[in-house]
Amino acid sequence: MTNFLKNISEPRDVQHLNLEQLEALATECRQRIIEVTSKRGGHLASSLGVVEITIALFKLFDLEKDRLVWDVGHQAYTHKLLSGRNDQFETLAQSGGVKKFLSRDESPYDHFGAGHASTSISSALGMAIARDLKEQSNHVVAVIGDGAMTGGLAFEALNHNGFLDKNLLLIYNDNGMSIDPNVGALSKLLTRIASSRLYNLFREESLEMAERAPFSETLGLKRTLQMMHDSMKAFFKPPGMLFEQLGWRYMGPVNGHSLEDLIELIGHVRDLEGPIVIHALTQKGKGYSFAEEDAFKYHGVSPFVPEDGSFLKKSKSGDNSVSYSKVFSEKLGELMEEDPKVVALSAAMLSGTGLIGLQKKFPDRVLDVGIAEGHAVTCSAGMATEGMKPFVAIYSTFLQRALDHIIHDVAIQKLPVRFMLDRSGLVGADGPTHQGVYDLTYLRMIPGMTLMVPRNGAELRRMIDFCYQHETGPIALRYPRGNTCSTEETEVPPIEMGKAHLLQDGTDIVLLAVGVMVEAAFETAKKLEKEGYSVAVVNARFVKPLDRDLILKLASFCKLVVTMEENAIQGGFGSAVLELLNVSENSTPTLSFGIPDRFIAQGSPEEQRRDAGLSAEHMLNNIHERLKQIRIPVRKKSIKLTRKKAS
Repeated sequence: MTNFLKNISEPRDVQHLNLEQLEALATECRQRIIEVTSKRGGHLASSLGVVEITIALFKLFDLEKDRLVWDVGHQAYTHKLLSGRNDQFETLAQSGGVKKFLSRDESPYDHFGAGHASTSISSALGMAIARDLKEQSNHVVAVIGDGAMTGGLAFEALNHNGFLDKNLLLIYNDNGMSIDPNVGALSKLLTRIASSRLYNLFREESLEMAERAPFSETLGLKRTLQMMHDSMKAFFKPPGMLFEQLGWRYMGPVNGHSLEDLIELIGHVRDLEGPIVIHALTQKGKGYSFAEEDAFKYHGVSPFVPEDGSFLKKSKSGDNSVSYSKVFSEKLGELMEEDPKVVALSAAMLSGTGLIGLQKKFPDRVLDVGIAEGHAVTCSAGMATEGMKPFVAIYSTFLQRALDHIIHDVAIQKLPVRFMLDRSGLVGADGPTHQGVYDLTYLRMIPGMTLMVPRNGAELRRMIDFCYQHETGPIALRYPRGNTCSTEETEVPPIEMGKAHLLQDGTDIVLLAVGVMVEAAFETAKKLEKEGYSVAVVNARFVKPLDRDLILKLASFCKLVVTMEENAIQGGFGSAVLELLNVSENSTPTLSFGIPDRFIAQGSPEEQRRDAGLSAEHMLNNIHERLKQIRIPVRKKSIKLTRKKAS
């Protein structure tokens, strides 16, 4: 049996295959995606759903000159396989390996990088504008899923090109409905007529003749012909009228798993003038029964057994290990039981943020707004004006998209909106587009914002309670991806506004840490103590406001102040401490650890921390270098201190 996939080293190799060979290639691509994601994890169902669409586009377009833009990128595994990355696909999501999303620095055929949703139409339109300004004639194609169409950016781009009328082909990958009821004989006939060269030639010429005819404007001939055309499509194809009203020619729906239908339709409309939408109906997880039955479960997968679809169990750090997302949802559920004013909002991330179970219990108070982070924030602001207690649960990387809404609609009006930032810090295999390493910086600059970071699950529960009680303005709580073993609230002292927790006293060096870096601070302190240094360890808890009194007190007699955070070093927690010392005219030497001024590549969290210089070994070496600079000698003997019990 011929292995077509192994013989494809670049996109143009696909163009030489006939229909039967292309169908065999589709089967091979699905097998390869299942094979690799079962070992490495990744985005399974979404990539399986667009195999035929991808092959049809590679068959009909020359990606050396034509431009192909994928939305989000988690649907582009077949694209990667057919553009020279099949041999390396085993390294998916590994450090230095093939990336889970599209990246311009990985392949010349990744024409636009994508990790966040709803960007494809805007970026493709930019390419079409550039093409026309350069007087070139290449095609530009964008592929967007029905989920990404909930994002406002997609509609802004649709509206813009409805006005500009640039030649741009949009493939609308709709996996929200079944194929059979919608692709009937009449619908297929109308699509075939509407896409045919003869019909389009007749359509354009009749409209031009009507425009030139005597009394055309008075009689409205052109407008009448256009209305007849639109009315026919509205009668037979109601889904297409949204696009038609925005100035796009609508074609479809078409069976997105029929290579024959796709190649025929795309081939017909490829050279038509103006903005064109092809509505392709697909099934997420196509070709893998477990993903077909539960595309939600198999959207983003960890390693699994292909034969039965079962996921491989991860080793846990303890018997009571639980995800931070679950800690949040359980605590929020308790508050929702007690207070009907508590509401939760998320942007197409109910499962990831732990809210999916609460939505079943409180369907009117747990809202999924779709991929519309800005709307989630402003909607919550409206709720807050009416006395509700909104909790906005969004991944840190996605909340970046709503910065203006946080400032303008929430902070200026001093509204008590509670932001729950899941997946903050380094997140592993998803890479630079999903790192939650900027939130401390972009939230800290906002006047009136309160910003907290828990050390563990128990502190997270305490802080959620604090957020619930907070009524004087916006408040944000960031927590990491991963698990925690500590969830008992009584293990940690209550939260007081702007108060840190001194975990360990010391007189030589003070380590100020937030979140997951608190444990790293303890590990570093132990090694420094073995060398004879007296080390204080502080769980800052608050990034804004800082515990001014404690920090200045420790800095007044310590020889070195060290800050530790899993956030961009510019403008984050360390910057806040330096600003405090500066305005207080404290000249104690400092050293800050955080994410350096570059994007951290995909890899395991441990690999990423080493890359960012946040490993205990790296931090210890840098502290030693700083101590040499300020000439603090190593103590001859280890000292004993009376300390508060670490919690």
